Amino acid sequence: MDKFFKEINKYVVSILLFLAGVGFLAKYLSGDELESQPTGMLISSIALIVVAALATPYVLSRLQSVHYRIMMIVGTIAAVWLGYEVFYSVDEEIQFRELKAQVDSETIQALKDIRDAQEAYQEIYGGFCDNFDSLQTFLFEPVIPVSFNMGSFNDTLPEAKSAELGLILVRLDLPVVAEELGMTEDAFINLIAQDSTSYKVRDVIYTSFYEENFSPEIRASKRLSRVSVDSLWFNPLSGERFRLETGSVESGGVMQATILVKDPTPFGREKVKKDTLRFGSLIEAHTDGNWRN
Repeated sequence: MDKFFKEINKYVVSILLFLAGVGFLAKYLSGDELESQPTGMLISSIALIVVAALATPYVLSRLQSVHYRIMMIVGTIAAVWLGYEVFYSVDEEIQFRELKAQVDSETIQALKDIRDAQEAYQEIYGGFCDNFDSLQTFLFEPVIPVSFNMGSFNDTLPEAKSAELGLILVRLDLPVVAEELGMTEDAFINLIAQDSTSYKVRDVIYTSFYEENFSPEIRASKRLSRVSVDSLWFNPLSGERFRLETGSVESGGVMQATILVKDPTPFGREKVKKDTLRFGSLIEAHTDGNWRN
């Protein structure tokens, strides 16, 4: 029995190396079209199996000095090559992650901009726009109401009293009242702005979504990149148009509009499952995005 265990002990290293190689090989072969394993795993598994075979006492006892030299040369070349592969794979991974972060950031910003436009469209028309061409046209339509106020009220002349005395004007009234007062419209506006007159302006003007949200000045103030309206609806890397679906669901006895916009070509490695960036849902009435920031 002792002799048997002594013989077995001679093969322990080879057995462990062989089992490790077989384990890595099985893991590599278990990858499918959605989640593949790196090629380095295949190379490592084969190398472990080969080393396990060479490390057996049976093989070692039959090797001559020339064989050791050949194995040393081959091993040195293999070590240098594997070292390069490791360095290259690490460097490639760093570049891949940097590119992924950039593409995901641009894609998320595009989805956020589309969501803002769709929410504005819903507020004006009561539902989401079902195609990007119409939504692009909407961006430039002067349909967004913006309050236009000049001058402030005080305790001596509150808003109700000012309205009663006809001192609250709309923008169209400015040229007429300025002429009655014998001054230019610009001079009259300056007086109102400086609260140097009892007249006030309370009005609503209409502008476009683009001017209020996508103009270069607005984007710069928000520290956001400029918007290219013609390319907003496309994945920044692949150029594929985002997928847009609209619908409605009943919630609390009320029909509510739904929307789903998603990236048709999520960025990632081939044969690796990718996360599709999107916002909204067709089965729930919300416009939440599935990104973290």
